[in-house]
Amino acid sequence: MFFNFKSYQVMLTQNISSFFKRYDYRLWVITFGWFISAMGFAMVIPFISILFHVEMGVSMVAVGTVFCISSLSRALFGVLGGEASDRWGRVKIMGLSMLGRAASFLLIALLLSKGAGFIPVSGLVILSSILGAFYQPVAHAMVADVVVREKRVEAYSIVRIGGNLGWALGPAIGGFISVVSYSVLFLIGSLTALIAGALILLFIKETLPELENRSKFSFKDLIEIRRDRLFFLYCVVSLFLFTVIGQLVATFSVFSVGSVGISKTLLGYLYTLNGAIVVLFQFPMSKFVERYRLTRVLVYGSALYLIGYFSVGLATSFAWLFACMTIVSVAEIAVMPASMTIVANMASERHRGRYMGTFSLVHSLGWAVGPLLGGFLLDFFVSQPIIVWSGISSLALASALGYQWLGTKLPLTVDQGGMQSKTE
Repeated sequence: MFFNFKSYQVMLTQNISSFFKRYDYRLWVITFGWFISAMGFAMVIPFISILFHVEMGVSMVAVGTVFCISSLSRALFGVLGGEASDRWGRVKIMGLSMLGRAASFLLIALLLSKGAGFIPVSGLVILSSILGAFYQPVAHAMVADVVVREKRVEAYSIVRIGGNLGWALGPAIGGFISVVSYSVLFLIGSLTALIAGALILLFIKETLPELENRSKFSFKDLIEIRRDRLFFLYCVVSLFLFTVIGQLVATFSVFSVGSVGISKTLLGYLYTLNGAIVVLFQFPMSKFVERYRLTRVLVYGSALYLIGYFSVGLATSFAWLFACMTIVSVAEIAVMPASMTIVANMASERHRGRYMGTFSLVHSLGWAVGPLLGGFLLDFFVSQPIIVWSGISSLALASALGYQWLGTKLPLTVDQGGMQSKTE
């Protein structure tokens, strides 16, 4: 019997069509918008620390401080964004966030073309973080709005694939452009954020019902979330993990270029590797981890981060860094959808934005403390990299132990994200 290519083509088309129809169209718009914005952001962010430290001669403590302030600002405004989206709607907050980031990147491009220094550029970098802070927690809340509990691990994986496809392409492009002009780099980043904002505002229908019946905003409402003891403890443990994850940009890039001695182009390839692994293996990983309790997945993911970042301290070549990035990327595709699914499962329908915003606060705090800690360690132990990366990886051990303990406390309705939850 001969192979019937036409029948195979029809079957493949039907399977692809069925897969896309499995989810609300808004998930796919969010995913594509995330891809566009992430590509522009990933072109820029890995090279900001190099711009400041190598090109402008700023100390790593100062660079880490900028990243710390950016992340703290993003943390605060991420919480406010999640709360605001519970009251005024997801679409407005997400769209205006992207348009604001586009404007801030455009201003940075103009300043760099005029030869501006560290202070004004770093100020706008912080502003771009504030403006971008409103997007992620609101997008995560919208995913929970339109996807049933049993499919959330898959849905968050799909969104991450879109974002990391942009992350895979962005640094490779940015590595070449940064050699020519940082100003052009930020100009292209501005254009991608503009496109993402327009997509959201023009093509996404609001998911939050009965907006007119929402109560007025109050900071007291944000504090009420502390009464959810298990969620509070989950956030504390996750802060250790996110501090480790926060080494990926500033600390890793400066160490790779400054200490190991690889070029910025090769650095771009490492970040492209990270994005490519997420794009290729995120969805298969999500199907795999559905079989296990989510806290168990987080324990194993934390252990992989420990191994990956400890190994960075032993790196002497691009090939070794390539292996380290591979381990870290596998850890990432395990922990990120699992961590977001636990939050979505904990939150009530009315307060999804609040919970996502609070968890975004924890995520951002980790990214704030991470570069500051990494910058301090690099400045004071520059000739002893094993001390730098041992200190960082010890936090991954703490998070693994914390998730192990939480696994004995969380109910199955929260701690399972896929197929098994149907039989609870």
